[in-house]
Amino acid sequence: MLSAAIPNELYLFGCPVYTLLAFIPLYLIFNKIKDFKTAFLAFFLQTLTTHLISSFWLAYFKDYAVFTLGASAFGTACIGGAFGLFFFIPYYTSDCQNKLNEYSIVFSLRRSTIFRILYFTSTYTLYEWVKSAGFLGYPWGTVSSAMYKWPVIMQTASITGVYGVTFMVILFNAIAAQCILLYYGNQQLEKSKYKDTVQIAKCFGVLLLLLLIHGIYQYDKPRKPVKELTAITVQQNSDPWKAESDKNSILTSQKLTQEKINELAMTGRKADLVVWSEGCLSHAFPTSEGYYSWYPTEKPLSQFVKEINVPCIFGGSVIRRTKIAGAETEGEQTVESERERKEYFNSALLYDADGKYRGYYAKNHLVPFAEALPFIEVPVIHAFMEKVVGISAGWTPGDQYVFFNVPCRVTQNYKLPAVKNIDLNKTLSEQKKEENMPATVQISTPICFDDAFTDIMRPLFLNGTELFINITDDSWSLKKSSEIQHFVIASYSAIEYRTTLVRSANAGYSVVVDPSGKVIADLPLFEEDALATDIPVFQRQMTTYARFGNWLAYLCLIIFFLCTIWSYFDFSPYDYIPSERKSKKDKKKKKKNSKNKK
Repeated sequence: MLSAAIPNELYLFGCPVYTLLAFIPLYLIFNKIKDFKTAFLAFFLQTLTTHLISSFWLAYFKDYAVFTLGASAFGTACIGGAFGLFFFIPYYTSDCQNKLNEYSIVFSLRRSTIFRILYFTSTYTLYEWVKSAGFLGYPWGTVSSAMYKWPVIMQTASITGVYGVTFMVILFNAIAAQCILLYYGNQQLEKSKYKDTVQIAKCFGVLLLLLLIHGIYQYDKPRKPVKELTAITVQQNSDPWKAESDKNSILTSQKLTQEKINELAMTGRKADLVVWSEGCLSHAFPTSEGYYSWYPTEKPLSQFVKEINVPCIFGGSVIRRTKIAGAETEGEQTVESERERKEYFNSALLYDADGKYRGYYAKNHLVPFAEALPFIEVPVIHAFMEKVVGISAGWTPGDQYVFFNVPCRVTQNYKLPAVKNIDLNKTLSEQKKEENMPATVQISTPICFDDAFTDIMRPLFLNGTELFINITDDSWSLKKSSEIQHFVIASYSAIEYRTTLVRSANAGYSVVVDPSGKVIADLPLFEEDALATDIPVFQRQMTTYARFGNWLAYLCLIIFFLCTIWSYFDFSPYDYIPSERKSKKDKKKKKKNSKNKK
């Protein structure tokens, strides 16, 4: 049911209704489990099947499929199985296996209905955070990715991030499952559980009402841009697996760009920026700047940029050479030496309006086992990867955040700084020249996987991003559901930071999203096309999520640790009796029981 809720080939943008039922069976199962083995297996199967059904398109990642689908499915399932154990920890005590103890007058709080519901909700939310973060993070196949058709609920992300959406959905499932247990249980013995369920259902109702009020307000809130940028995003729909030159991709992109520039000229407008997708240039910079000054011969890239007189962002690669100090042995003497190491970066490249290469942003979060290969520098592993999979090297993750400043237009809502800094060392003519300089917008260009991770997007925003432009290439998947799943995860960034998001993809989904998650303009999937849009740039505002990050996930982590420690203690008075006294009391109980039987 969760796989059906996540964007798929039948429901392209997902079906969130299914999420309201998807976790009821899992909650019911965990109320019946009596050992850790079954707990591990139950959640292992849940996460494995969800991953395989919703992310089957990973199998199309050519030579890497053994890692992208096989390794990711097994890894996700192992994480899920481990959390199955964590789910079961608080319920595993010497007396909790006896169902009669659940109705005793004195019983542990951790066996109460409120605890079960909140612990189940918090632990699953924590699971989604763990599986979506870090080097092995895989943020697809999550509850939040299924909620795109309920944009009012998605507005919660500006406060809690995507994990607030997950928390609310799982909480609803747990309450609904508990109601089923009460309906089919012993009505007289479960009066206390009924009261607890009603209390937590009321709390959920109040919380949901507040979130709906907040969501409706934010979704319909009129926002006035302070700047505008007319951008052309190109979707060339080229085959990423072809080993031939990038000539066709460049010529197609040039044709699509020129068509949109001509269309804008007919309406008296001019483009401020052109964006091509990830990996559209195959030769590494900066050494290839001269190469693209004459290639392709039909219309050299640098010359094309100079002719249209518009800054451009291209997807490409950068090579960086670093010298490493070492030592070599010559006979009986050790001589210091230096060797050169090459590092390759998946990058967004900036060309200015004069056709000059200006700089790059290198992708920070690489796809594990596809772009990033751990220990590839070790000869044995390098030889194995080259022989078995045909991989000889991996990308290097970027080590800095880079912003591109592009000229733009200001609107009537733009306000100049209240205090102006005056440099007495500058002449009057120099000061007037600065005053007449065009306004600029500070752009960050997360590449592909980058836009799904808080540890990338949040620092970019906090350091001054005014506009997110994501370049990506998911065309290798050959499936529409893959493109939409990536888009849905990326669209949360616009809401989390209340910042416009532009996506330029090789085959889709190329789209412009405003700070409330609404689509301003888009292109059809797997078609050659381009989009010319007046992109609104809004005043930066510090959202709760931007300020505190994944605070809800950390809160769930604290709850989990406290419950894990708590599970080693039993809070009934009987469990605090020392071992000797406990054994005597056991004997007295046995005698009383035998007398009662007689």
